[in-house]
Amino acid sequence: MVRSISRREFLGGAALVAAGTAIEACLPAGPRSQPTPSVGSVSPDPSGTVIPAAATVLRGARVLTMDPHRPEAEAIAIAGEAITAVGSEADVLAAAGPSATIVDLAGGVVLPGFNDAHCHRIGDRDVGGFDSIEAAIDDALAGGWTSISELFVNQGRLDELRALDQSSGLRIRVNCFFPVNYEFQQFGIWFGDYRPHQEFSPMLRVGGVKVFADSAWTNKMYMTEPHVDQPGYRGEVYWAPDELTRLYRTLHDDGWSLATHTCGDAAHDMVLDAYQAALAGADNAQHRHRIDHLMAVRDDQVQRMVDLGILASFQLTWFTSGTTPDVEGTLGKERLPWVGRWRDLLAAGVPAVASTDYPWVDLAERDNTSGYPMKALSIATTRSVGKGDVPKAWQAAQTITVDQGLELMTRAGAWSTFEEDRKGSITAGKLADLVVLDADPRRVALDDLADVKVRMTLVGGNIEYCSPDAGTLCPTDR
Repeated sequence: MVRSISRREFLGGAALVAAGTAIEACLPAGPRSQPTPSVGSVSPDPSGTVIPAAATVLRGARVLTMDPHRPEAEAIAIAGEAITAVGSEADVLAAAGPSATIVDLAGGVVLPGFNDAHCHRIGDRDVGGFDSIEAAIDDALAGGWTSISELFVNQGRLDELRALDQSSGLRIRVNCFFPVNYEFQQFGIWFGDYRPHQEFSPMLRVGGVKVFADSAWTNKMYMTEPHVDQPGYRGEVYWAPDELTRLYRTLHDDGWSLATHTCGDAAHDMVLDAYQAALAGADNAQHRHRIDHLMAVRDDQVQRMVDLGILASFQLTWFTSGTTPDVEGTLGKERLPWVGRWRDLLAAGVPAVASTDYPWVDLAERDNTSGYPMKALSIATTRSVGKGDVPKAWQAAQTITVDQGLELMTRAGAWSTFEEDRKGSITAGKLADLVVLDADPRRVALDDLADVKVRMTLVGGNIEYCSPDAGTLCPTDR
């Protein structure tokens, strides 16, 4: 298990000094690239309060802030759990004061910690091959995830998460989604004692409610027209339309955010009708209801999502060459353009967020994904699971860009759970949830994205993962 470095150790600098990390209070002697205009000054605390003297300044890095007001920077100041300044090295050092500890990241690339908006890393950890909750969290942190949304948290799983949180063992931020059904098994509104977006601690909160509309599998998803390989069969659906609409109205009126597992186009019609009835002409911004998976979506349904403001929560790793026989066998070639429409959804202006569904992945992809952000980004931008793998034309037509993928795994993830004021970008006043990579994902060949390594993952200013390959950057055990 990776040892968690305490905040006191990191911010005090003792462990880093012992490891031989270069700590100094002046700029390096060698030549440096000139800062762009966006990094020329310190970004102040948005509250307007005086910036405290920072305990630590991270420098010697390319900082990709994901903040549109300051896309890049050279240095970050951290005090406690929060970022206090972002900008050029000179300005951040000046704002931090003479007592700050200076940590040289030796050319690393810093981004906001990644956010997996739909996964089952903790609840279904045995499927991922982890024998403990701690091991599953270690693996997520090693990939650069600092926040995850667990999309099936029943009372037992919530009790486990709360117990771990209370013992200070929950080292990754978790949003919990409470299920009201699983396939045909209905649980009712068993979570009535909890509040929408309730915070148990800074590490654990309620994200919303999970509803299963139709089957997760391609060969069972609920379609308007029958499956090609099963004449007369349209798939499985778990609700009658009027029953689903009543449920959504009740949960919506009670303030819950809804995440609906929806795969086939007939299921999308039913779910969009229910969302429209619940919203009753109101804006979705106050609830941020979403559809998860979106396996087969028609053009008119894409437009309805735009009109209603329904979020698309899709899996970056889905629909590569390994799934081709199953998808074509179920849908036939005419409906293939409806499948995995990540590029189309973004181009149409559908609000979106990305995820992995790890450790559950679609069909034949199971052996080809690690559940790590850089692997997910590699698949999303190429629709290939590895070098030499050639996607079909309908898959290649739905690739997204690196910039889009990074946005979906950072700022969009925070926004989807009403946390954009505290995470999702490297901005003064937000939490110091950061990931340090060994290369800039925007500057490597798409085929090499999966090879970009995580050097360090910080959650609330704590070093929660440090790669053995990072050399002197990593603290050593005492």
